[in-house]
Amino acid sequence: MDGKTFRAWVKPNTIPLMFIHLTCHSTYSLQEGLVTPAELVQAAQTQGMSALGLTDHNLLTGSIEFVTACKDAGIQPILGLEVDIEGSPLQLLATSFEGWSNLCRLSSAIALDIPCSLELLASHSKDLIALSGNPKSLIDIFGDQLYFALSNPAQVIPDFVRPVAVHPIYYLRPEQAVLQRTLTAIRLSQTVEQVPVRSGMHFPSPQEMERRFADFPEALSATHEIAERCRFDFPLGVPHMPTVPLPEGVSAAEHLREKAFAGARTLYGEITPAIQARLDHELQVIARMGFEPIFLIVEDILNFARETGVPFSSRGSAASSLVAHCLGITSPDPLRLNLYFERFLNPARTTPPDIDTDLCSRRRDSVIQHVFDLYGAERVAMVGTINRYRPRSALADVAKAHGLSPSLIRELANQLPHSWWARFEESSSPFAELRAAHPSRGVIFDEAEAILNLPRHLSVHPGGVIVAPAALTDLVPVMRSGSKGVVITQLDLDSVEALGLVKIDLLGIRGLTVLGDVAQFIQESQPERFANRLDVLESTPSDDPATSKRVESGGTIGCFQIESPGMRATLREIHAKSADDIMAALALYRPGPLSGGLKDAFVRRFKGEEAVRHLHPSLAPLLDETFGVILYQEQVLRIAHELAGFDLSEADLLRRAMSHFDPGKKMQELERKFVTQAQEKSGVPLETGERVWEMMAAFAGYGFPKAHAASYAQVGWRSAWCKEHFPAEFMAAVLANWGGYYSQRVYLSEARRMGLIVRPPHVNFSGSSFQVRNGALYMGLEQVKELTKRTIGRIMQFAPFESLDDFLSRVDPRAQEAIHLARVGGLEGFGSIPSMLQRLESGWRAGQMSLFDWVDEGEDWTLEQKMDAQLELLGVSLEAHPLELAAAAITKSSAITTLEAAERIGRRVTVAGVRQTSHRSRTAKGESMLFLTLEDLTGTLDVIAFPAVYRAAKDLLNSSAPILVTGMLDMDASRGEPFLRAEQVTKLG
Repeated sequence: MDGKTFRAWVKPNTIPLMFIHLTCHSTYSLQEGLVTPAELVQAAQTQGMSALGLTDHNLLTGSIEFVTACKDAGIQPILGLEVDIEGSPLQLLATSFEGWSNLCRLSSAIALDIPCSLELLASHSKDLIALSGNPKSLIDIFGDQLYFALSNPAQVIPDFVRPVAVHPIYYLRPEQAVLQRTLTAIRLSQTVEQVPVRSGMHFPSPQEMERRFADFPEALSATHEIAERCRFDFPLGVPHMPTVPLPEGVSAAEHLREKAFAGARTLYGEITPAIQARLDHELQVIARMGFEPIFLIVEDILNFARETGVPFSSRGSAASSLVAHCLGITSPDPLRLNLYFERFLNPARTTPPDIDTDLCSRRRDSVIQHVFDLYGAERVAMVGTINRYRPRSALADVAKAHGLSPSLIRELANQLPHSWWARFEESSSPFAELRAAHPSRGVIFDEAEAILNLPRHLSVHPGGVIVAPAALTDLVPVMRSGSKGVVITQLDLDSVEALGLVKIDLLGIRGLTVLGDVAQFIQESQPERFANRLDVLESTPSDDPATSKRVESGGTIGCFQIESPGMRATLREIHAKSADDIMAALALYRPGPLSGGLKDAFVRRFKGEEAVRHLHPSLAPLLDETFGVILYQEQVLRIAHELAGFDLSEADLLRRAMSHFDPGKKMQELERKFVTQAQEKSGVPLETGERVWEMMAAFAGYGFPKAHAASYAQVGWRSAWCKEHFPAEFMAAVLANWGGYYSQRVYLSEARRMGLIVRPPHVNFSGSSFQVRNGALYMGLEQVKELTKRTIGRIMQFAPFESLDDFLSRVDPRAQEAIHLARVGGLEGFGSIPSMLQRLESGWRAGQMSLFDWVDEGEDWTLEQKMDAQLELLGVSLEAHPLELAAAAITKSSAITTLEAAERIGRRVTVAGVRQTSHRSRTAKGESMLFLTLEDLTGTLDVIAFPAVYRAAKDLLNSSAPILVTGMLDMDASRGEPFLRAEQVTKLG
């Protein structure tokens, strides 16, 4: 029917209509929408709308964020999805949770490259309303759930379907149409000139829509009708526990209890009353909340890791659970460390707890594959994460859309602020310097800034795995990750948890890979003592004088979590000698304690420079281990529980409120209760109770979970033990796994400082990566520039070689590969480097033997020549660090090391080093300044050269020559790392 016939058909409606937008697209219509779900909801709330529909294109990523925003605003959320069918857009709206499930199934199928067909729609059409501008082929599928999407009053309305007024929204304001065109160009890999501006896609008011469709009152009222049909309670926070294999006739609760008590008997020998009471309490809480499957799943995962020799470690608050400890999920003993179960699982919570585990990064995928194999691919997925636009990616994508060349884009991107020094910039915009230097390109920088933090694409969460009770797509949409090809959720971590799905974090940690490599060497060399590599790590002694000495001296470069300059300085300051001391250092070395003065107070009291005074004697047993300061979050619980009689659940709620600095009425009530009960239970005077409360409130936000620190301290201690007793194997493992905090050059210097022999790649002794051979560390062949996998494979297959020609004839490398090996020392023993190069550069060809015309004579290269060649072809010199050649000049200059400097905050120091990285920037006045990382034999130190210093020493600071830098040492509290404010820069020597 045409518009005239339709107007005659409907009865005039004199009651004002309030239109509801049903077809909004958010930023999760990737590179299509510009508006966040929250901004859409705010616009609807401002316009007085009672409901709002979200129909992102193909993806449901923003759905939970949208539902939450709607509930906060008192607006009814209408969940939908836009798909493409027969060349036309189709909006689908859920009328029930089953409808949501069908949206999940459809979105998942499309994201997994199953074409959207009529057959696919028909199989997933239940409880879905369809809005289409081309409805003819859809009537048999959707029946009275089908509406004609009337977006233009001039459209001809089919006589077999009801119309509904719609307006596709992609941005809020009309002027954003130009920016939306740029986004479209980015998505289509085109330039903006090739993409038309899609005007009119803004958020019109209900009044504007009513004026536009004044002749179609039923099309307007249909928006309300559809909203009512889509009204259902979308449950958030309701746990969806997975099912786990159980012995016949045994419940999950019974099975978990049996395993927990069996583990306790193995760990403690006997079940004491304290152990019995603690296990009973934890198991009761776990059973009441129905969380047994989480513990059983993680236990199975880690049993698989044990059986296959994959090193792992607990992390986070799960170490507070005795049940988890008895199941072998966590390592620290919660009884010895006074860890409270409520810090991990508060009975007041409704969402499933996190049991996070770190795994060897190299073998983590095998553990994750076990989860898929055991529970089925239809029930398991990795958690998705939303990668958002950052300054570099935003600039690169926008500049490309505007037609800039790749080389110019790189040039512009290299002028953006880098890393830690960005916080010292005087402008809040990352593009301020570029705007000043390139005023003609202001539109590019404006648009790049406008899309900052918008979703760019979805990828894999670092470790999150979810296991659903049934088919995952009943609850959550999935897709395939482009980077790894694994199935991931379209929802991010927050959304997955809001839906009540069980998430297990299995994170790959390089430090555990290092430990695993060292442990494998130890196990293979002592098979009669250790059955597998994990036995080696489990047998690491907790008391070892040599390891204690190494930790106390800060000689922990390469050791997990305790190798940064500031961390090593902290170990030295508190004379850390054990895993428990490392635990304290990890808690001290956080932004909160550093900026709040807690660390300084701890150190002064530790050294006896300041007396430990407690506000009340009853605090002594609670805070003695940390010299009267609140260092761990658990101590807030202990004070509230033991001093004021709070039950542990309430004490943990108090800690959480304090950690979030909640100043509300609830906190005032808790304060009164704490002060009153502390007086009644422990005889604490009211005034003293108030001071204790203030102390708790001051430190609660800084406190670090003791359970987390305990887990990491154990790995740090084991790393230090390996480094002390198996130095060559440890440093080889660190280098083979590409280090950690520092550059490879620092780790090589550390190896030489330890007296280890470090050798370049050699055809007779090297593998693909670093390894120990004949008591020396040999760099891997993979690091030689332009050496192909084929040649590396043949070298490893046919080694050893007796001569240059033996090597050439059997490996048959390309001439350039052989030359590179000769230059870096990879053919040492076959002749001097100059002679071999003459032989290789004189027209040698594969299969050509010329022993009779090759004479090895003349002197070999100098040390400097070898260093230069290795730096060029390996990226680093193995012969020596530039500072090792300047040792005499450093001694004469009285410079201190970067490690020593890290202990002298607030003092003027002189440090010798070489530039590792640098970044030039400009002040608000347009003056150049430099941020650089200075490297010496003991580590690195960040340096700021302000304009006057930079002008005076520009050439030196931009060179690779060893330099002396004098200045004031300061602390960047937000990172917890020291930096040097340079006052003078001179050449070393």
